[in-house]
Amino acid sequence: MAFNNIMQLATATLVKQNAFPSGATVVEWGNQRFRYGEDWLNKCEQTSGKTLRKPTKFVWEYFEDLGFSDYLAIDINTELRSIAMDLNFILKEKYNYSTQFDYVTNNGTGEHIFDQRTVFENMHNLCRVGGTMINVLPFAPWFNHCFYSYHPGLFRDIAAANGYTWRFMWLAQNTGKYIDCPTNIDSWTHYEQKKPRRPLSELEKAYDELHSRDNTAHNVSIVTAYTKTKDAPFQIPFQGRYVNDIVDELKGEYSKDNIDVRQSDHTSATY
Repeated sequence: MAFNNIMQLATATLVKQNAFPSGATVVEWGNQRFRYGEDWLNKCEQTSGKTLRKPTKFVWEYFEDLGFSDYLAIDINTELRSIAMDLNFILKEKYNYSTQFDYVTNNGTGEHIFDQRTVFENMHNLCRVGGTMINVLPFAPWFNHCFYSYHPGLFRDIAAANGYTWRFMWLAQNTGKYIDCPTNIDSWTHYEQKKPRRPLSELEKAYDELHSRDNTAHNVSIVTAYTKTKDAPFQIPFQGRYVNDIVDELKGEYSKDNIDVRQSDHTSATY
C-alpha cells in the first residue's frame, strides 16, 4: 500500500485538529510504503505544525515526527512492521487480538477484503473510545482495481449507527488535491441521485470538478474520518434512506441506536 500525499495530508490535518493525545498509538491495515516528496512534506509540516524529517523513508518515522509513540500494521505478511492476520475475520474472535489504538487507518486496504462487515467491525474494535478511524478508499472510477468502491452514504450510516462524530469527509486524488464535503445532516440530500437527472447533486458537481482537473481523468477516492465516542459493540447500519420501509415484524431488530432515525421521512420525499 502507498502512504501517499492524501493520506499524509489527512493525518496532518487530524493532528492540527488535536484529534490525538500525546504519545498516541496507530495501527494501519496493510503494510504502507511512504511516498516521499520534499515539497509535499513541507505542506504537511505547515498543516500539522510539527517538524518532519527530510527525507522520510518509513511511515513510522512520519508518525514519530507527528508525536505518535507506537506504530503497527496488520497484513497477510510481516513486512514493514506488520503482523500477519486475515482481515476477513473478526480479529478478537479468530486471533484473540483485542489491543486498541488511538488511530486506526484503512488506507487502500478494505476494498480488497471480501467480507465488508469485518472491515468496519474490526476498525471499531481496534479503536479506543476517543480514538479516530480514517478510510481512504476508491470512489470512482478505479476500474478493475479491487472488489468494491464506496459511496458517502455508507459512512454516514455507519457513523449514525455507532454514534461516531465526524472529523471530515473529502473527495480526493492520491496527489493530495481534494474537495471538502459537508457532513452535517442537512447536507446529505445533496448527495442523493436525483430524478430527473437534472439538476446534478452537489456530490456529482464536486466529483466532476475533481475528476476533470487539468483536463485529465483521475481516480478519485473518498476520505472519511470520524471519532469513536462510546464503548459499545459495533452496530450494523441500516441504510437511513429506507428507514420507513421496515415492516413491523423486523423493527425490533433495529432500534433508535442503530438505524438513522434522522431520515424518518426520507421515503416520502419527492425527487
